[in-house]
Amino acid sequence: MTKGNLMNNTKTRRKGSMLQDSLSKIKYLFVLAVLLVLPMQAMAGFAGNIPIIDQTDTGVNRLVAFWDTRTRDSFIQVTNTSSEKVTIHVQVWDVGSAFVECEECNFDDMLTANDTHVYDVENMVTNAILPSMPSVPVCTEIEPGTYGFMVISLAEGPSFSLIGMFRIIDELGYEYRANAAGEDAIADIGFDNVVNFSSANGNNMSDLVGITYLDINQSTVFAHPGVFTTFGSIQDPIQIFDEGERDTSCSPTTFSCAVGALDKGIDNSLPNSKGQLNRVCATSTLSSNTSGWLDMPFNTFGCTAASGFGVDGTDCTEIPWFVGFVGLNNGDGTGTFDSWWAVGEHVYSGEAIELQ
Repeated sequence: MTKGNLMNNTKTRRKGSMLQDSLSKIKYLFVLAVLLVLPMQAMAGFAGNIPIIDQTDTGVNRLVAFWDTRTRDSFIQVTNTSSEKVTIHVQVWDVGSAFVECEECNFDDMLTANDTHVYDVENMVTNAILPSMPSVPVCTEIEPGTYGFMVISLAEGPSFSLIGMFRIIDELGYEYRANAAGEDAIADIGFDNVVNFSSANGNNMSDLVGITYLDINQSTVFAHPGVFTTFGSIQDPIQIFDEGERDTSCSPTTFSCAVGALDKGIDNSLPNSKGQLNRVCATSTLSSNTSGWLDMPFNTFGCTAASGFGVDGTDCTEIPWFVGFVGLNNGDGTGTFDSWWAVGEHVYSGEAIELQ
């Protein structure tokens, strides 16, 4: 299948499912895009007056997606659901190597009423509004063999008018496909912070993606290796459970815009699909089990002084956000990807509200 066909199929599939899904009015239900494997659901939560990532079928002001060109093709779609034109600000971070760690490119784009555009990460062009306004190549410095994430923010236009999704297709045929995450703000909502996994149909590789950024303003966010989210602590460790509910404690883990800190494996029996050495549970091996789950207690957001926002490693002076995606695959034709969960933390006068 050519890239052109893939992009057309992406538009057709997503516009139908996102606009017509009968579950689209239910908050906090992350609908898993399943490709020949058992369902894997992933939610987490905190109590308190905090913003949380919502499913994007109902429209949001900001979309977040993962992309990967390590022998994969990545397509990220955005749709304007309103009857007016909108301006979007697109930011793309490349986390592919230490030489370009968290390198950003960004541009503005426009969508007319009910318009959809698909970005091919390796051949990214702006949306063609009219024949007199053809597509223009953007972010041409992104090369094959890298990975990272994209944030699409509504700069001008009706609020809550963006929906989106992404597809990551491997050269061997398996596909990761999920809704892009989107910000929402609802008070006093909580879920267990759990990531479930299954090795059904021979799934033995994983991608546990964690994206951390700062909310700067309506159209712009900031990411840096020194902006991070940490899960687990000595007092409240991460734990991995096998299908028999037997648990193993794991060391704390940190997600940031850095090599080895964005895309991780789950444990020794579910290592990262692209060879990243960092695993959330490096001491765990569930070779005799077909399923399990991670309990990942939130610890803290942080910003080092090197990021330009850090004061003492915890005071970020802006609103931090975490977005997660989890995927499994067997490397030979089956795979699944899902929104994990995400949460933002309000920061006032240099003091962060404690998440209970």
